[in-house]
Amino acid sequence: MNTLESIFPESPTYKGCWHAIYLEPIVGSGERITVAVAAIGPQSEFNVIQAIRSELLDCLYGIQSQNMQNMINWLIESASKQIKATGGLRDWQTPFEGVVCTDAVQASDNNIDGVLKQAIRFSASLSTLSLDAERDNDDQQPKRYTSRWATSIADELRTINPYLTSYFRQKIQIGDSGIQTTFGFCNDQYVSNFALLIPSNLSSSLTTVKAKILDLETFKKSQILIKPKKYEIIIGTPPFTDPTLSDRALNSLKMNIELVKELAEQEGVSVFSTDNAHKAALQISEAAA
Repeated sequence: MNTLESIFPESPTYKGCWHAIYLEPIVGSGERITVAVAAIGPQSEFNVIQAIRSELLDCLYGIQSQNMQNMINWLIESASKQIKATGGLRDWQTPFEGVVCTDAVQASDNNIDGVLKQAIRFSASLSTLSLDAERDNDDQQPKRYTSRWATSIADELRTINPYLTSYFRQKIQIGDSGIQTTFGFCNDQYVSNFALLIPSNLSSSLTTVKAKILDLETFKKSQILIKPKKYEIIIGTPPFTDPTLSDRALNSLKMNIELVKELAEQEGVSVFSTDNAHKAALQISEAAA
């Protein structure tokens, strides 16, 4: 009996349930996409998350992706309020038509994040397939998201230390060609560039990151007399606990972060990775002050 117990892991003790939330982009068409999942655990613990990644919305809906994102945000907010008020989604009145919430599916795992992963795995094929279908030929999406990332950091820093916001997007001539290079942030103490590692587009994301590191390296080795003391690249990533990340996607993300650190540190460039624009802004505030 002891031998069998050593072969088979113990059953998870965390008990909960999950719901999938479907949206019909065209009401009445019958076409349904899982846009969110909700997990409910013991002692009033719950979480409602988006089940389709924002970068995939961009691919599917183009200029209408923000409208879709707003609808999903609305659903998540409404479902969260319902669970908080009643403990479940059984009698949830959705905020608009074309939304279907499944019955509760009982689940066991180690914690609520594990229940959410089950919900994603069993109800949201677009979430997992989009991560496994790595894209090698589109570098516009990482550039677009990096721009948004930079804007989010600037907005956060404006609250933390508004004096430093004037140092964003500094253009500096670092060679004899007369061409100016734009850096995410630069003052006399500190310079940083911003980039993202996007799980559904790691190859192109990594290319963008390498280019940002190269700009910092070139600046550091330039003949400019007055240069910053510290050089850093700030990389945005999803949280490692993100239930929409498959094990394969998570491992690839971690390996790419380590690769970036190796490349940057060879040139004396620091790497700060975070899933939060506020943390990035704090990093800049501390380093640049």
